Amino acid sequence: MNATPAMPVTPGLDATEHPFVHDVNQEHRDSLSATEKLCKRIADSTGAPVALGLAVLIQAVWIIVGIATKWDPFPFAFLLTVSNVLQLILIFILAVGQRQSAAHAELRAEHDHDSISRLLYHQELQERILIEIAGKIECDVEDIKAMVANLAAEDSTP
Repeated sequence: MNATPAMPVTPGLDATEHPFVHDVNQEHRDSLSATEKLCKRIADSTGAPVALGLAVLIQAVWIIVGIATKWDPFPFAFLLTVSNVLQLILIFILAVGQRQSAAHAELRAEHDHDSISRLLYHQELQERILIEIAGKIECDVEDIKAMVANLAAEDSTP
């Protein structure tokens, strides 16, 4: 009993062609300008616990020196001005870093979708090949075809 595959193979697609998996991280790094790379480095370092400790230490030392030398006495107007200017600059740097992270995540998602699509295509080809092999060795493939059809129907329902 010679069985034909239940689902025809998609024309124009070769199952032996395997595109290389993209290095999304390198692709993202290559797309960044020098300014964006600098902003990313600053954004990465300001989010580190070391940066928090350093900021607390600098302010504590500033307050102690300001009180002792009367250079910047309470209410520490110069310290507040410097802190506010730094915060304003960092807001924009962090916004650039966040935009880069979002673009990187979108690029990863697109490549993941492409890879998963290729995997699903190969799985469908393997199912067809297995059904064809089972039919050629005269196994009852109607149960297998029904299971595949049920799975396909479940995937197509919202």
